[in-house]
Amino acid sequence: MAGKITFWEGNGATQNQVGNTLNGGQNYNIDCKNGDHGFRNDEARSLKLEGIPGMTLIKVYDSPSASENDDWAKILIRGPISGAVVVGSFNSSADLDGGNVKVTTVYNNGLDGKISKILIDYLE
Repeated sequence: MAGKITFWEGNGATQNQVGNTLNGGQNYNIDCKNGDHGFRNDEARSLKLEGIPGMTLIKVYDSPSASENDDWAKILIRGPISGAVVVGSFNSSADLDGGNVKVTTVYNNGLDGKISKILIDYLE
C-alpha cells in the first residue's frame, strides 16, 4: 500500500478535505493558486498521514513561489507510518508519532488557511 496524504480545511483534520487525496511514496509540486490536484488557494489548515511507506519530506508555504522569507513549515516523516497521524496545525512545531513525524514551523503571521504551495519529496 502506498499510503495517503490528505489536507483539511479545519484544524485537526476536520471540516472538508482540501484537494485530492495524494499517494504516499510519490513526489508532488502543487501550486494551489493554479488548482493543481484539485487544491484551492489559502484553504488548508491541517493534514492527515495514513500508511506512509517511508521517509518523506512535506513542505507547505504561504508564498506561491515557495519563498522561505514568509511563513512555511516542513513535516519530516522519518520512517513508515502504519496507522494514521494528524498534523493538527501548521502554525506550531511538534513531534508526533513518538518522534517519527517532526513538524518544524517558521512563523511570521500564521500559516493555517494560507497555504499556496505544497512540495512533497519521497526520500527512499
